[in-house]
Amino acid sequence: MASNLHVAITARGERNGLIQAEAMALTGGSPDADGVSTCERIDRIDRAAYVHRGVRIIVSADTIEELRDAIAVRANTIQSDRFRIDVHDPEGRSPLGRIEIAIMLADALQEFPDLGNPLHHFLVIVGERNLMFGEIEAESAASYRLHDNKPWTTSSSLDGRFSRALVNLVPDARSILDPCCGAGSIVVEAASLGIEAFGVDWKPALAGMTHENLAHFGYSGTVVQADSRSHVQYADAIVTDLPYGHAINADEGVIRAILEQCAGLAPRAVFVAPTNITTWLTDTGYANIQVHSVMKRRGFTRWVHVAESTVT
Repeated sequence: MASNLHVAITARGERNGLIQAEAMALTGGSPDADGVSTCERIDRIDRAAYVHRGVRIIVSADTIEELRDAIAVRANTIQSDRFRIDVHDPEGRSPLGRIEIAIMLADALQEFPDLGNPLHHFLVIVGERNLMFGEIEAESAASYRLHDNKPWTTSSSLDGRFSRALVNLVPDARSILDPCCGAGSIVVEAASLGIEAFGVDWKPALAGMTHENLAHFGYSGTVVQADSRSHVQYADAIVTDLPYGHAINADEGVIRAILEQCAGLAPRAVFVAPTNITTWLTDTGYANIQVHSVMKRRGFTRWVHVAESTVT
């Protein structure tokens, strides 16, 4: 049958709650175990970290043979000159291989393929209940990869992909403040998307690293050395990786003071911490808190908190 659906294809990661959070923020859809989600929009996928593609579904069917026949019936209405067909089947549900599926469906179209430089790029999605055939209309540019070659990093610096996903949790923000910017991973990602970026760090060396990293890529941003417990810089959103040592409780007073200050500077915030700090956020003026855990190597887990200020 025909369909007017759009779906997003997302990275798979059962231990990475940030994947689903970014997909929901950018597309309005939550991916299933196959990394497929029905979505409300695909126009923001180009900036995504974990959302790979946006697909306009043309037809769906229960079997590959029914899908082939449905495509053949509609072939004269499908623009397919110089096409390519790929297959998304992460669980290997189809008894046919990806190349066999692509050849079978290509024979149902009326035009000729161009695998190297296609004008139309189609995707077959092999789901648990049915199969879908659609055209890829949006793809992530993965521009965050460039930023992993920053001239300055520290042992605790976030990588570009993780930082980009954090920024994408507040996709409508026109300005972002990172009050604990370190070497500037988050500031760089925000600036690369054309967002007005502000970075603050109490260590002069780290503020200098952020400034030089921005300059290295030709991005504009404002970076100052200051104490974020008292520094004032308003923005649409706070996005930051909170400072912590081996025991976050040792820095509880400092972090609570930063959180309290941030609550008065932006209506929305994204805080990364090595433990769930929902109680601290509630105590310092935040509500509607969503928490996403990201399990890393050696048992280390990052906790991503998305919250709304009750102060601003």
